[in-house]
Amino acid sequence: MAMSFLNYQRRMMYQLLFWAGLSLGVGLPMTLSTREWVRAFGGMTAAWAAVNALIALLALRGVRKKAQQNADAATIEGWIRQLLRLLWINVALDALYIAVGVGLIVAVPENRMLNGFGWAIVVQGAFLLLFDAWHGMRLRHFPRGFTPSA
Repeated sequence: MAMSFLNYQRRMMYQLLFWAGLSLGVGLPMTLSTREWVRAFGGMTAAWAAVNALIALLALRGVRKKAQQNADAATIEGWIRQLLRLLWINVALDALYIAVGVGLIVAVPENRMLNGFGWAIVVQGAFLLLFDAWHGMRLRHFPRGFTPSA
């Protein structure tokens, strides 16, 4: 059970790294635009990419450390509960990110920079909300013997 859970967590972090790479690949070129909205959207997207990549890399380091342990079933179930708690806290934070993004968009609609920042935050928050909720829903069955497939 330990390896299947750790493999699942590893796959999750590779998915987050893929999203970070995609965000960086889209965001960085946009920062070179002459249009303020595009530059703002691109810069914020690239910043989120860096944060997401850092989170994924640190989590992968944690997975490697856990894999070296000879963990019993109770320890593994604790790891699962801890990740579930983190995912559902993140779902609430993701909704907050979306609300902040919408706030930036509607507060001063004529401000192209704030508008670009807002839309980038909405996009990142929406992806993270779906990512965290999807994995939270799948992982909640894990302790009862369910092995989430790739």
